[in-house]
Amino acid sequence: MAADWDALDFTCPTCAVTRKETCTTKDGRPRITHLARRLTSILLRIAVHRGRSQPPAERAQIVRSLTAVQEADMSAREGYLWHQATAELYLWEQVVAAAGRHAADAVGGHLDGDELRDAVQQAARRIDEAYKLLHEWHDERAEHPLDEELLAGVLRPAPSLLARARGRGEVQRLQADLARRIEHMDKPGGIWEATWHSGGALSAHRDDGSCVYGWSATPDAAEHVLQSFEATSRHRPQLTLTLHGEQPEALATGDDAPGIGRVDILRAFDADRAALDATVAFITQLQRAWSQDEIADRVRAATAQLQTRVPQSPYFDLYNRQRERHWAVGESAAWVRTDAIVHAVDEVWGHFDRSEASRGPSWIPRAARELLTTKPEQLAAFLRHHLAEEPPISLGVINGPLYNISSGGAHRTHLFRILGLPWMLAELYARIPPRRFDVACVIDTAKGMTEAERVGRGWHTLLERGLLHGRIHYEGAFAVLDLDHAPAPWLLGDAALASSYNMAYERVYPGVLSELGIPATALADRKAWEQWLYG
Repeated sequence: MAADWDALDFTCPTCAVTRKETCTTKDGRPRITHLARRLTSILLRIAVHRGRSQPPAERAQIVRSLTAVQEADMSAREGYLWHQATAELYLWEQVVAAAGRHAADAVGGHLDGDELRDAVQQAARRIDEAYKLLHEWHDERAEHPLDEELLAGVLRPAPSLLARARGRGEVQRLQADLARRIEHMDKPGGIWEATWHSGGALSAHRDDGSCVYGWSATPDAAEHVLQSFEATSRHRPQLTLTLHGEQPEALATGDDAPGIGRVDILRAFDADRAALDATVAFITQLQRAWSQDEIADRVRAATAQLQTRVPQSPYFDLYNRQRERHWAVGESAAWVRTDAIVHAVDEVWGHFDRSEASRGPSWIPRAARELLTTKPEQLAAFLRHHLAEEPPISLGVINGPLYNISSGGAHRTHLFRILGLPWMLAELYARIPPRRFDVACVIDTAKGMTEAERVGRGWHTLLERGLLHGRIHYEGAFAVLDLDHAPAPWLLGDAALASSYNMAYERVYPGVLSELGIPATALADRKAWEQWLYG
């Protein structure tokens, strides 16, 4: 009887009686619960989205959508049944995935449920692939292009052929977009030798000994990965590329992409002797100028001066906010200019919000004393230990280059900036700019349509003045930029972000933005930038 009571929670798909009512025969007499109703109950108890805590009425809506028998209605508008099939596949993927999780949890007390869950997840992924294929083929706003030549003359293409045509179309569009970006790189960069594998894995070595590991969706994107590690966004890598495997018909995912390891970081530390010597020499000068008794006072004064003269810029997250997935990334290790690090997690120099007292505000004076009391002949080994042998400082690269702390090393970065040290070794992570920027993903939407319209108008001005390269169209009231090239990508942001990074870049690389066409007067502050951009 328990199963019957569970089944009564749901409308019967056979006789259509509502919840809590007993099933009936065709002439209205009570009967035992229909099998379809029992199966509905079993399915929902296994495959609910959030487990048994979800109200039965909400669960029933899902199952009715999945189990209702639909007769082909030839009078329905064209495309309705296709749309309905697509919607059902979408629901099935969710239910099957939930069933896998539910089964794994159910046996968790006695068995390792991972194998059960993984097997069901594979089926869910296949259903999801079928859903996306139908959706993209039928949706008028589908973003994935097709290789029409592959489908020429095929009356009723198999789904697998359709998927192949879509994959080839994506590759062709990416290749065209990348070719337009290359046109704007007008200066020769470093000499690189790289290897690209059919899964997307990329490894590259420059003639100065530096290396980059990562992945790119196609071989054509490899050059753009390496470009992030050039001197400016206008330098084009001089690349010799070797392919391992066949030219892809679909974009690679880079699931097995290599990354930077400890050996690479140690090698990078030793590779740039000039940066190491300059840093050691600067520390030695500080040791001579500052007595041990005044280190704490000197550090306090230097911290206040840095915060006043060079406050941090906002975190650069324009790429993360866009809907397009990553299609090329790279990692490297190198000595970088310390003054080019413009954001370091904790937004006020020298102030840390940490639960452990040892990692709080007292850390900087204590670490400064340890560094400045190290014997000069031991400084190289000291830096090697704290920069290369300890977990690395991880920096995100912004074309220019400027840097943000991306994961680790905030304390050491604050220390180096406060002391004014010229160079620092770091692990570098670069993501290639997306091809599509939606203004709704750039602004704070709480500011309303006025801000959205303002940023869109600014993009038009930047295009007209040659500071952006691409095309703008509109989705409703929101501007969408199909980007070819942005020599200073922070200009895509709102006025607060753009003006802050303009000022930071001008401090690090004086005169470069003026060469691009931005007058020096527009770099003074936010008000000057808005006046120049918006008039």
